[in-house]
Amino acid sequence: MALSDKQKRDNFLKHGNRRLINAVKSIKLLNNIANQRYYEYDEREKNIIFKELDKAVKEVKNSFSKAKNKKNKNTDIFFK
Repeated sequence: MALSDKQKRDNFLKHGNRRLINAVKSIKLLNNIANQRYYEYDEREKNIIFKELDKAVKEVKNSFSKAKNKKNKNTDIFFK
């Protein structure tokens, strides 16, 4: 059963807000391990954190771009 546009919008608002809040909260928690008074890490480990965060953000951006492109791809003309 297909969802109506209103149901899709409600789902986006409900889940999108909650998931974004959780993601931002988790990212902010990484600030704690940057404190070298309590944690020890080297440049390589710091770079791993940044690389993984960048990779995750890129995946999310790609997902939104793919969804937008799928929506706009119905311009193919098969028969003239």
